[in-house]
Amino acid sequence: MLRYHGAWRITVVARSSGFAQRAVVRGPHGVPRVLAGRAGAALEVDEESWTLALEHRPQGPGGWRPNLRTTPGPVTERDGVRSQLLTSNDRHWPGKPLEYVNLVLRLDQSAGPVMPPCD
Repeated sequence: MLRYHGAWRITVVARSSGFAQRAVVRGPHGVPRVLAGRAGAALEVDEESWTLALEHRPQGPGGWRPNLRTTPGPVTERDGVRSQLLTSNDRHWPGKPLEYVNLVLRLDQSAGPVMPPCD
C-alpha cells in the first residue's frame, strides 16, 4: 500500500491479465473509492492523506486479493506537472517472471500546491 498527500489524478495506462484488476483509494474518512483496471479509466483524488492499493480478483471464490507486488517509479516533473508510474504484478505462476507487469497506473499531480508522495 502506498501513501500520498494532496490532489492527484490516477489513470490506468495498461492491463495485461486474465484477472480483473482495480485500484483502491482509502482516505482518512469515508468509503473507499475504486478505480476499475481498464485502460483509460481515471479517478481524481484530493485528500490531505490517502493510500493506494492494487488488487486482482481470481476466478472462483475468494473475492479481491492484494497484488503480489507494486513498484512505484520515480516522480518526474514536466511542464509543471509531477507524474509517477506504478507497475504491478498480481500473482506468481510457475514460469512467469517475478517482474511481469499486469497493471500500469500513472499518477499526475493536479493543479494546486506541490505535495510530493510520502513513499
